[in-house]
Amino acid sequence: MTRSPSPSSGSFRLFGVPVRIHVSWILLALFLAWSLAAGMLPAVHEGLPRGAYWGAAVLIVLGLGASIVLHELAHTLVGRAMGVRVDRITLFLFGGVAELSEEPTRPRAELAMAVAGPAFSMVFGLSLAALAGLLEQRPEFAGAQMALDYLATLNLVLAGFNMAPAYPLDGGRVLRALIWMATGDLDRATRIAARAGEGLALLLMGVGGLVLFTQGAAGGLWWILIGLFLHSAARGAIADLDTRRMLAGRPIAELMVRDVETVPDRFTLDRFIDERLLGSRHALYPVEREGRWIGVVAPEDVLAQPRDRWAQMTVGEICRPAAETPAATLLEDAGAVMTRMRSQNTPRMPVVHAGAVVGIVTLQDLLRSLDLSRRFGRTPG
Repeated sequence: MTRSPSPSSGSFRLFGVPVRIHVSWILLALFLAWSLAAGMLPAVHEGLPRGAYWGAAVLIVLGLGASIVLHELAHTLVGRAMGVRVDRITLFLFGGVAELSEEPTRPRAELAMAVAGPAFSMVFGLSLAALAGLLEQRPEFAGAQMALDYLATLNLVLAGFNMAPAYPLDGGRVLRALIWMATGDLDRATRIAARAGEGLALLLMGVGGLVLFTQGAAGGLWWILIGLFLHSAARGAIADLDTRRMLAGRPIAELMVRDVETVPDRFTLDRFIDERLLGSRHALYPVEREGRWIGVVAPEDVLAQPRDRWAQMTVGEICRPAAETPAATLLEDAGAVMTRMRSQNTPRMPVVHAGAVVGIVTLQDLLRSLDLSRRFGRTPG
């Protein structure tokens, strides 16, 4: 449960939850299928036709993807039942993530969400192992039995590894929730759990380096990559914590850019380009109709339209509706806004009051403000 990279290469919905497939997962799936069919499966299960190995490899890869998505779906459904909004699930190189709009506000919600994923993987893995056992005496199902055996093991490993008490793994979130319950201090709990995550990351990188240089195994490099990812995520959690502390209690109105250049919805695209875009070169323009905000338009939205229609099409026709645009309110906590921008991969966000855009906040400006405040020892704003 954390932020995920972009871009995605495909998406679908499962129980109403958007699921994205990142291009890195597709590359990993292709490599995993080849390594299973060409080496791992024939070495363990000898004497089977080549097609059986490839069939089992494909089943394993598809089953692994499904297992990770269902693991994250367990987090998501429990989170939604506890009142935590989850935007989407993303399948990527290092597994899967349930992207949260905001962190849980109660330790019990954090604990329930964190336990749900590994609990599902454990039950699912045992169920697959039992099914594989039923097929063990059926030679005609040798490929399916191989696949089920591997998937059972992978699900059990997934459950066990994720329960390591190191943030941002599920076990780290369990640790954070328990410390939060005991102390009532979320910041302290986050810092302790994230430090544990850094420790595990360094251990994984150390073990990976030892394996890589003593045995020359590619698995060593994989452990190093996982360690680097966990270390980055743990450091990011500590940075987010420091950010929230520095911005806590400060309304976004104090840090937003007040000089907002809007565009009337009746402007044609040609007029928008000539009178707004070429002169100011902003990356985002709020669109207004009779003084009320109805959406936003960006240069890429114009470029996506046929050039021979620019003289006839209006900005109001192509703008992204306000209802679908992430926005902040004038008195919203600046730390919460920054967390939301990061989790939603939103580099800039309009600030809205009484139905009108009164400012623009950009992630770059917030980060610059934080950097200056750290260097000069002053509170931003």
